[in-house]
Amino acid sequence: MNWVAAHAREAYEQVVAQVGLNPQHLGVLTQIQHGPMIQARLSDRLRVFKPVMVTLVNELEAMGLAERRPHASDRRAVEVHILPAGLDKVREVDRLSEQVSAAFFSPLTSNEQQTLHSLLAKLAKDGPAGPWQSLS
Repeated sequence: MNWVAAHAREAYEQVVAQVGLNPQHLGVLTQIQHGPMIQARLSDRLRVFKPVMVTLVNELEAMGLAERRPHASDRRAVEVHILPAGLDKVREVDRLSEQVSAAFFSPLTSNEQQTLHSLLAKLAKDGPAGPWQSLS
């Protein structure tokens, strides 16, 4: 499993790199694609140390993909908002990921792919990876 997962991770990281991002950048953009989020909450959701999150958001701002804005009701908090270019990057990664996933899973029949997905989803929900599921 580790070998297959490593190859899948490598393929995914190549897709993300094709659009000029790294997986952590994409993680931030994915979390805020449907609405802004307080920067500290992003750190918690992505399990990233707060100083690392500051760097990630700085980089996303420099790329014109996201921006910080003051929180409307909490003067101490800063929200991170996705910009149109950031949404475009997320969509591009999604499109490319579908192509790479189709090639990656092509040795399996459609039924085998569905079975694998069901089993992995069960492990993610009820298995040792379960606590990660609660963050989504």
